[in-house]
Amino acid sequence: MKKTNKILLLLTMSLSLINLSCSTSDDAVKIDDFFDLDTELIARDFSGVVLVAQNDNILFNKAYGRKNNQENGFNDINTVFDMGSITKQFTAAGILKLEMQNELTVNDSLSKYFDAVPNDKKNITIHQLLTHSSGLVVGIGGDYETITEEAFLDQVFDSELISPVGERFNYSNIGYSLLGLIIEKVSGMDYESFLNLEIFEPSNMHHTGYIIPDWETNEVANGYLNGVENNKPNEENWSDNGPYLNLKGNGGILTRANDLLLWSQSIMNNTVLDEATTSKYLYPHFEPTNIYDSYGYGWGIENNDSENKLVLHGGTTDFFASDMWIYPNKGITIIVLSNEFKESVYTIAGAISNFLLAK
Repeated sequence: MKKTNKILLLLTMSLSLINLSCSTSDDAVKIDDFFDLDTELIARDFSGVVLVAQNDNILFNKAYGRKNNQENGFNDINTVFDMGSITKQFTAAGILKLEMQNELTVNDSLSKYFDAVPNDKKNITIHQLLTHSSGLVVGIGGDYETITEEAFLDQVFDSELISPVGERFNYSNIGYSLLGLIIEKVSGMDYESFLNLEIFEPSNMHHTGYIIPDWETNEVANGYLNGVENNKPNEENWSDNGPYLNLKGNGGILTRANDLLLWSQSIMNNTVLDEATTSKYLYPHFEPTNIYDSYGYGWGIENNDSENKLVLHGGTTDFFASDMWIYPNKGITIIVLSNEFKESVYTIAGAISNFLLAK
């Protein structure tokens, strides 16, 4: 499945699954307690990990299915998955960390960081890259395609805009790859090294990254498609520094559910970003988005002005699917990670959300 098609499918699913209590589809999930959730996940042959927490209390944390075809190759709560486009929230946080350090501003334009930017793109701002309002296309190549920085930039700058700059929401992976390059240019560090220093280590996320974590042999899950085992994500065509630019910065970071909970707590405790910057991070900067009520910086945002404000983002690859929902005013975090590409990650997160909000 081409990346563009996967993203369009993700958008369609997100639109229809945010309010699952109104759904009548056969795939809808309704649960009254966590026993119901466990029963439903087993019945669906779900493969992955589900973690639910409120503040510092873990309400549910269980693994299902297989991470590989070895004799004892079952998923456990510490299995590492490809988080897909959840990666974008870390790229956005990295940009805001540099702004906190007075190294850049989100109002900076592409022409400040790249040479020979064509006229139609030279005034695209970091803010517009963060909010998918740059007018750039979704992508220019496959996730694991070998591509140099020079070739990547040439293709991006030669591509036609699909809407005027700043006017419409158009989900763009290459926009976030450009943000990853800006992080490297400003910090003088490799993208992953910067995230590891400024985000992962302060948040005690020692099992998150591309190549920096010392992955154990069976720690990372293999992907599955229709029951057939495929490669681990880090067994694909990566460079010595992790994915090439069609993926780096916009997807592909590996993690486990417990690390994402630490990240949620880091956000709510202002561990990495100060309070003012966190507010900017989770602010509804652009609407309408055709996915969520609005889009912040690497996050979809629903119900911004209510007690039930929700910030969320999902991710998909050919073999993995993930979703992360945070209710910052209630301290609720819902994490669903799977090593199968299935719509159920979104229905599962939505059902948990409906159950918790109804309590």
